Amino acid sequence: MTQDILIINTGVVFLKLKKDQDITIDDVTTLQVINSGFVPVFINDLELASKERATIVVSDGTTSKVELSIRFAPIETNASKEFSKFSWNKKELDIVYKKLIRCRN
Repeated sequence: MTQDILIINTGVVFLKLKKDQDITIDDVTTLQVINSGFVPVFINDLELASKERATIVVSDGTTSKVELSIRFAPIETNASKEFSKFSWNKKELDIVYKKLIRCRN
């Protein structure tokens, strides 16, 4: 008789966000956010300035379900039309996390 074998692996995931978004991620073992743009970004209640990083989930051997509400700071509408291609107007958030991946064989 064959039994199901459960294999658990970890995978590293890289996300790059450039607009406001709500994200839910399951089975996270560690998660870090990096504001690689020049516009401040709000993650839930945390504000990250340009080039700042924060660890949201610390690697402690447990898994977490993470719900992130990502909102970039507003930019002046008059200036954004004229200068939208300039780098100082760049909205960019990197999310790096490790996740448990369960596979049945």
